Amino acid sequence: MAENAANFTFTSQNKPSIFEIIASKSLNDTLHPALQKIALFLATNCPQKFNWLGKYYDELFLLLNCGLQYGYLRNYDATFSENFYGLKRVLDNDNQLTSHHRRISLLFCVFLPYFKRKLDEKVALYRLENADGCLRNNFEGRFKKLLILSHSTFEITWGLLTVYNYIQYMSHQTDAQLPILQLIDVKLAYPEPLPEEPSFWSLLFKGHLADLWQLNVLKNAITSTFEIGAFFLQFLQAWSTHQNYNVTALPTVKPPMLDGKARNYQNKCPICLQFWKIPTVLPVSGYVFCFPCILRYLRENQKCPVTSLPAKPLDIVRIYDNE
Repeated sequence: MAENAANFTFTSQNKPSIFEIIASKSLNDTLHPALQKIALFLATNCPQKFNWLGKYYDELFLLLNCGLQYGYLRNYDATFSENFYGLKRVLDNDNQLTSHHRRISLLFCVFLPYFKRKLDEKVALYRLENADGCLRNNFEGRFKKLLILSHSTFEITWGLLTVYNYIQYMSHQTDAQLPILQLIDVKLAYPEPLPEEPSFWSLLFKGHLADLWQLNVLKNAITSTFEIGAFFLQFLQAWSTHQNYNVTALPTVKPPMLDGKARNYQNKCPICLQFWKIPTVLPVSGYVFCFPCILRYLRENQKCPVTSLPAKPLDIVRIYDNE
C-alpha cells in the first residue's frame, strides 16, 4: 500500500503542468517570426548585402533549427523550448528515448513545421487570388479552391483536437500532452536531477581558464546563451502585448526616397506599362502594380521590380478604389 502511494506521489510530481506545456509550445512558435524580423530588417535596410536573407530565410532557419534541435535531443532528450522549461521527452513506459524516437522527434519539430509554413503561404496566396476573382473555373482554379477549403477544415479540426487533448491530459485520461506526442508514443516529464557542474562564468571569474576548454563547460555556456536569448524573446513578446509594437510584425524602415522612376510610371503598372488592373501596392517601395503582374513577379523573384528591395507575395496590399 505504501509503495503504491509513493509511486503515485512520484508520478504526480513528475507530471508537468498544462501551463508549462503551453509556454514551451509558445516559445517554440516565437523563434521563427522573431528571427525573421531581424532578417527582414537587414534585408530591407541593406538589400545589396542581405537581400538573400529575405529570400532564403525559411531554408536558413531550417538548417539552424535542425542543428539546434538535434543537439538538444541528443544531449537532453528534449527540444530547445522543452529544455528551457525544464522538461524532457520519455517514452510512454517512462523509458529513455531511443535513437529512432529522437529522429522522429526531429522530423516532427523541425521539418514538419517547415513544410506547413510553405503550405500556409501557398494557401494564403490562393485566398488572395480567390478574393480578387483571379481563380478561373477550370481544373487549376477548382483545385486551389478545394485546397483552401481543406486547409481551413484541417486547421479547425487540429485546433479542436489539441484542446481536446489538453482536457484529457488535465483529467488524467492520457499522459501525452500534445496530439503529435501521442502519435509518436512520447510524453513530456521532468528530468532526473543531475550532479551540479561548475558554470562557465564561475570558472572564468575564478581564473580557471584551463577548465574552460572542457566540453561540458562550453556546452553549458552555449546552452545558457540560448536560454537567455529565449527569455529575452519571450519578454519582448509579453511586452508587445501591452504596446502598439509587435515583435513579430514586419520591420519599420524609412519611407523610400522619391526617384525619377516614379514619374515614368504615373497611373500605370511598372511591369505591363498599362493602366492598373486591380491596383495593388507594394509597401516596401510604395509602387502600385496590377495584382496579377506583381503577384506573378514576386513568386519568381521575391523583390520589388523597380527598387529591388526584398518582398514576398504576401506583402502586397490591395487598393480598393471607387471603380
